[in-house]
Amino acid sequence: MVIDVHTHVGEMGGKNWTPQDLLSSMDEAGIDYSILITLEEQSGNKRFTVEEIIGICEESPRLIPVGRIDYNNSINEQIEKTRGYLQNKKIVGVKFYLGYQKYHANDSKLHPIYKFCQDNNFPVIYHTGMLETGFPGLLKSSHPLTIDEVADTFPNLKIVMAHMGNPWIVDCAAVVAKNKNVYMDFSGYFTEYQSLVPEEIEMFVRQLKDFKVFAGFKKCMFGTDWPLYSQKEYLEVVNQLVMTDEEKELVFWKNAKEVFNLKI
Repeated sequence: MVIDVHTHVGEMGGKNWTPQDLLSSMDEAGIDYSILITLEEQSGNKRFTVEEIIGICEESPRLIPVGRIDYNNSINEQIEKTRGYLQNKKIVGVKFYLGYQKYHANDSKLHPIYKFCQDNNFPVIYHTGMLETGFPGLLKSSHPLTIDEVADTFPNLKIVMAHMGNPWIVDCAAVVAKNKNVYMDFSGYFTEYQSLVPEEIEMFVRQLKDFKVFAGFKKCMFGTDWPLYSQKEYLEVVNQLVMTDEEKELVFWKNAKEVFNLKI
C-alpha cells in the first residue's frame, strides 16, 4: 500500500486542479490514498474552504481531508470550528502555513488547538523550508528549528514537518531525532511543475543520505505536494533511497496510518 500524505487541489500554477485530476494521478502512480490538505488563503487564487475539502473527500473515499488554521483571521473562532471537525472525524489533522503567514509556530494563541490535538491524538502539520519565489513571507518562521519549541512544549503532540525543512534538511533531521513525537514528509523538494531532472534527483538522494545518518527513515512519510510534482515520478525517486524493508513499510503507509489515525 502507498499513501501520499501531502496533496492539494484548487488553483495553482495558473491551472485549476480538480479532485478527478488527483485521482487519475494516483491511478497512474499506483497510490492507494492521498491526504488532501486545505491550502492557505491567497488573493486572486481559488482556494477551497475546509468545508469544501471535507465535501470532496466524502465523495472520494481515497482522499482524506486535513484542515487549516489561517492565522490572519479570527483564531479563536477557527480553533472552535477545527475542534468540531476533528471530534466529528471530518478531518484527520490541521495544517499551519508557517512563513507564508507571519507568526511563530509556538505562538501562545495556538496553544489551545495544540493541547486539544495532543489530548485527543490528532496530528498537526507545518509548512517548513522554502517559500514560493517572490512571496512576501518570512523564512525565519518556516525554519525547522522553530518546530523544536512546539515539540518541547507539547511532548505528546504528533507533529509532521512538511517538505523536510528543505533546504535545512540536516536541521530537520536533528529535530526529528531529538523529539519522539516529530515526523517529516519527503514532499516539495524539486523544481515545481517540471519533470524531475537527474541533477536534482542526485542531490535529493545525497541529502537524504545525510538525513539518514542523523535520524534514520523510521519517522519519515512519503509525500509529493501534488500537483506541483508528478506522483509517479516522485514515487520512483523515493524508491531510490536506501531503506530497509521495515523503513519502506513505515515510509509508504504505516507511519501515515498511525499518525493520521486512518481506518484503512
